Formats: sequence, structure tokens, C-alpha cells
Amino acid sequence: MIPLGKQISLSIQRFTKQGAYLTNSEGDEVLLPQKYLNPSWAEGHEVDVFLVKDSEDRRVALTEAPKLSLNEFAILKIVEINPMGAFADWGIDRDLFIPFAEQRSEVELDRSYPICLKYDALTDRLYGSMKTNKHLMTASDDLIGSHLSFMVTEKHNLGWKGIVEHQYSGMIYANECSLKLSLGDVIKAYVSAVRPDGKIDLKLSPEGFKKYDDATAQLWELLQEHKFLYLHDKSPAEEIFKALNMSKKTFKQAVGKLYKEQKIALFKDKIARIDA
Repeated sequence: MIPLGKQISLSIQRFTKQGAYLTNSEGDEVLLPQKYLNPSWAEGHEVDVFLVKDSEDRRVALTEAPKLSLNEFAILKIVEINPMGAFADWGIDRDLFIPFAEQRSEVELDRSYPICLKYDALTDRLYGSMKTNKHLMTASDDLIGSHLSFMVTEKHNLGWKGIVEHQYSGMIYANECSLKLSLGDVIKAYVSAVRPDGKIDLKLSPEGFKKYDDATAQLWELLQEHKFLYLHDKSPAEEIFKALNMSKKTFKQAVGKLYKEQKIALFKDKIARIDA
């Protein structure tokens, strides 16, 4: 079955009065309504589309691009509230339904909120969720130094709260940000720290990350000389400092970067260089 809520490229299989039927490599079909057709298209033409359900609960393809895709977040305006729930404008003709169970305690008409696009397999429907925290992951230390996207979702007395890479909760502190930010702005920022609760602190400048690059280079140089290094993430900080003259935190960051680059293997009592 062709998935809902995602941009996908499909091929025109046949034309009808209603529009054109598109197909994937498995032979699954979906209707692209007449109003989205380009007169120059012929059978076999590849079309980039986004799948939703129409008012008659049928899967249909759109050539319009909504403001978010499945499991992504965006700031959306509430355009209707009725006994069924709330509806948000997400950039296409049919508004996004937000069930009562996925709403905040007080939802106001014409106000904008951070919303995540989700899929309910039981009903085969897309829906929006304002309860963003339950859809976010806990970040790990190996993200420190990464240059990631940050979407502003809330003004905080300490700075700006937001969502990092559609996956993590993050914050840029006012004293670290020279930009004038607004709700919904998306910028690139550097991960400066990961808090014990798995939330991320960010900075606009990469300053301060050089020590991690230097530590990574130092560790890799040592592993070029000796394939094994009998230190690991449970090693005492004093032992790590005595061997490498670096803190345990810096050591873990360097190990994480080399591991992410697939240059080393991790063992219970050591790390090892991976030979090409």
C-alpha cells in the first residue's frame, strides 16, 4: 500500500474522467484528481505527489506540498474548532484534523501551535498532534558539535525553545543568540551540550568545539600507532586524564565521533581501530 503523509514519486498508469491513476513498482494504484493534471503528461510520466485521504475517505494523490510530512513538526494555525475537534491549515485544500486527545488544554481559533503529523494505522488516517513532547526522542552526547536545524516553538524567559531536526527538544539561550527570532523560524545551530534529561542546548557559533576536534585527532593518531586503546566509557576520569590529558567528557565525544565515522569498534574493555 502506498503510504500516506509522504512525498513520493509515482508513474502515470492510465487516465480517466476523474484524473489519472498513478502506480508504484508493486502495482499499487492511487488517483491523482483531474485538477492536478498537466496537459503535457502522458502514460509513464513520473509525478512527485503527496498522499492524503479525501472527503470520501479515499486515498488520493496531490501535487501540492504541505507544510510538513509524516513525523515532522511545523507551526500551524487553527482555522476551525467544532464538536469533532480542531482543524489546522497545513498548506493544502483539506485541513489537518487534530483530535481532542491530541490537543493542548486550551486551543484558540486563529492561534498558531507547533504540531506533529502522525498516522493512525487502525483508522488509516493522518492526524495532527499538539502534544509534541511525546513524539520527541532523548538526545545522546554524540550529537555535541553537530550543525542541526532548529525550529522555534516557544519564547522562554531564558531564550527560545524549539525542536531540533524534527526529533529532539532544544533551546538557544538569549545570551547565545544574536538573531531576532520568531515563532516558526528555522535556523541552523550547533549542539553545545546535551542535558541529563536528553534535551539539547545550542549555539549559533561553533566556537568551543575545536577541543573536540583536537581530541578526536589525538585519539585517532594514537590508534594509528596502537590498534587497541584500553580505555572505555566506564574508565575512571583520572585514568583517562593520566593517559590522554583530556577530560572524560572530551574523551567520550572524541570516541563518539570516531565511532560515528566508522573508524573504530567499541568493546567492553577497550576501543579498536577498524582497518580498511
